[in-house]
Amino acid sequence: MSEQQVFEFRGVDNLYIAEVLTDDDNNFVCDTPIHLAPVAEVSKATDSSNEAHYYDNKAMIVINSEGPDNISITMAPPILEKLARIIGKTFDSETGMLIDSPRVERYFALMYRTKGTDGKYRYVSRLKGQFNIPDETSATEDDSTDANNTQVEYTGIYTTYEFTKGKKVNGNWEKAGAKGIVVDTRYGLVDVSHFFDNVQTPDTIGNTVAVTGVGLAPSSLSLLVGDTAQLTATVVPNNATDKGVTFATDDGDVALVDDNGEVTAIGAGSTTLTVTTDDGSFTDTCSVTVTAP
Repeated sequence: MSEQQVFEFRGVDNLYIAEVLTDDDNNFVCDTPIHLAPVAEVSKATDSSNEAHYYDNKAMIVINSEGPDNISITMAPPILEKLARIIGKTFDSETGMLIDSPRVERYFALMYRTKGTDGKYRYVSRLKGQFNIPDETSATEDDSTDANNTQVEYTGIYTTYEFTKGKKVNGNWEKAGAKGIVVDTRYGLVDVSHFFDNVQTPDTIGNTVAVTGVGLAPSSLSLLVGDTAQLTATVVPNNATDKGVTFATDDGDVALVDDNGEVTAIGAGSTTLTVTTDDGSFTDTCSVTVTAP
């Protein structure tokens, strides 16, 4: 981007979260990102201050301080399971119940993208922070179009782990913790098509992580004609750049498998289902036996 391109922000989407599993001197590891909820607005403010200190009646030095990022998110009410997770409460999947029990402290990475009036995007990855417990308002129905959404606050802090691309000093990279990254597609320098597959850090952007294998579960199925079952493909490593896979069947008269790994038993017999990775063409199989009811 050789010249300033005039645009304004007009849009935000793809609000993802991932729990921070490890953040220490040796590793920074996050869970696989999940979509939180449709988002209406994201705003960020950072507590910072500058103060001049005087010596010999002159301002000799400036002292700077920087606090956490305070990010306000307006979104559609998330499903209770996801809401419970981000605010550290308990969710009972057997009853669909959120239990307002003592809070479990969890840290999360937060990702989203902002759209400009020129149609291009900035992809944002906030690496570590906590969500507050949101206020909630419910009002009686009337003849207006008023409704209430959910607003949460996310407090972002620096990681303990120091990334190789932490900060640049005199043209050289030095290790440092980070609050997050922003990637602007206007530069056209990196592929962001898989940005939300994993939590992106200063050290992962621009680096392609190759697939080394794939596993398919279950490895065998016994079905009756008309039954359905679900296959799960696990691409290795977890932070592979391209996790795309393709499913196929050796005999469509016995069993079919769709793009999402759902198997449908068609007729009596045996066949093999195969998953193939888009990157590297690694494969694994599942043996299927179908019998008449």
